[in-house]
Amino acid sequence: MSANTNKRISVKWIRDGAKSAYDKKDVCFICNSSEDLELHHTSSLTLLLEKWAKTNNIDISTDDAVLAIRARFIEEHTSELYDEVFTLCLKHHQKLHGIFGKAPPLHTAQKQVNWVTKQKAKALGLVPESKGSFSKFY
Repeated sequence: MSANTNKRISVKWIRDGAKSAYDKKDVCFICNSSEDLELHHTSSLTLLLEKWAKTNNIDISTDDAVLAIRARFIEEHTSELYDEVFTLCLKHHQKLHGIFGKAPPLHTAQKQVNWVTKQKAKALGLVPESKGSFSKFY
């Protein structure tokens, strides 16, 4: 099969293999809107796949190559794929990417969690008790 010319093609195969197990919620984690919902991974799947392939010296330049490693990648990254995610409305998803970039660097995952948590607290009208802690989340 020919080489991929679009970097998103590789990650598309990963998403296609993983999406049946995604737990997309019915409302935005931050504002509880049920409109225009999207799933946000705190670890960019594109960057995660590229790093993993480089670390393991795995070729992901063709569709066949990605399909051959898809199950292994998903198994080794279940936390990033299924646990470290938020359902966000389009407004909050775009706002997050406006702050952290189109493909947020992997080292910003915890900062994204902190930002999402802080935005939820603001939406709920909660005031921080001290830096990093809130009186109530749900």
